[in-house]
Amino acid sequence: MTGRGGAAFPRLPAAVLAFCALLAASACGGRKEVRPEPAPPVLYAGPKVAVAPMENLSNDLSASDIIRDAFAAESAKRGYAVVPVLESDRALRETLGISYGGQLPSTTPQEVCKALGVDGVFYGEVQEFHKTTTGIYNSATVSASFRLFGKDGSLLWEGKDRQVREDAIQGGGGNLAAEIVARGLGNLLLNPMTPIGKRVGENIARKLPGGVLDRVTK
Repeated sequence: MTGRGGAAFPRLPAAVLAFCALLAASACGGRKEVRPEPAPPVLYAGPKVAVAPMENLSNDLSASDIIRDAFAAESAKRGYAVVPVLESDRALRETLGISYGGQLPSTTPQEVCKALGVDGVFYGEVQEFHKTTTGIYNSATVSASFRLFGKDGSLLWEGKDRQVREDAIQGGGGNLAAEIVARGLGNLLLNPMTPIGKRVGENIARKLPGGVLDRVTK
């Protein structure tokens, strides 16, 4: 094909031309992207509880949030009406001046339940949340516990869990150095502690028995 003045234009493949035609048609059509409506929030009829800020004995500042969020979500799945942690944290700050788990001994579970308007409150503790990376051997350990207090201050339940993940580089085929580099980059891009921390929180919540708050709600 030649243009004005005899200049030749490159001949485009038919597939490219068809793709461009589709793009032009969609642009001119003015179609709007159809997105599904968000699912309505699930309302639970079970006893109303809150999960207080956890006592964090580890050196990882994110440990308590990871475990507590997973525990609260799994507890809600098991029928407990869990107050959203952001809401309960705000109420504790404004009423009792509590912003982290280490301050809970300055008050009582009865006062916490009254301030939050709940039938029970979970106190949690992060015991371990650490990883060891040597290049050829990686290990991650997470352990935590929760206790449930009724609004009368009685201890109604306690549960704990510990998870250990160990990962050794195989080094087969003479590619040990390459595998070490790949694992190192992987650790930079993805923190392996998050899924383990979530698993610990969920596992503890799965141990919650039914009807444990019946006595204090009657």
